[in-house]
Amino acid sequence: MTKSSRAVGQAALRLTQGALPLYSAVTSRKEFTLHQLFAVLALRTFLRTDYRGVAFLKDFTELRDDLGLKKVSCYSTVCYAEDRLLKGRPLALLRYIWSGCDRRERQ
Repeated sequence: MTKSSRAVGQAALRLTQGALPLYSAVTSRKEFTLHQLFAVLALRTFLRTDYRGVAFLKDFTELRDDLGLKKVSCYSTVCYAEDRLLKGRPLALLRYIWSGCDRRERQ
């Protein structure tokens, strides 16, 4: 795992904290937060892997610790999270997250 991969995961996690709620529903199982799932999606895109490729996280304890993951999610969890988070509007989500960031973090 490269330093840039860890940086992408940490940045994605930091950007979503305050812009997204912790969980998508009150009745959520609360195994993974939306922040963590978004960071996994960012890593999946950065590393150009498929949904099943997120299993690589089980081999990198430092990255899992950075993201606060106690276990690795199933590929279907990541797939459903992407559908929920993006819903065909990835730019709108990124703008929403960006607007929730503190201006000092942007510079």
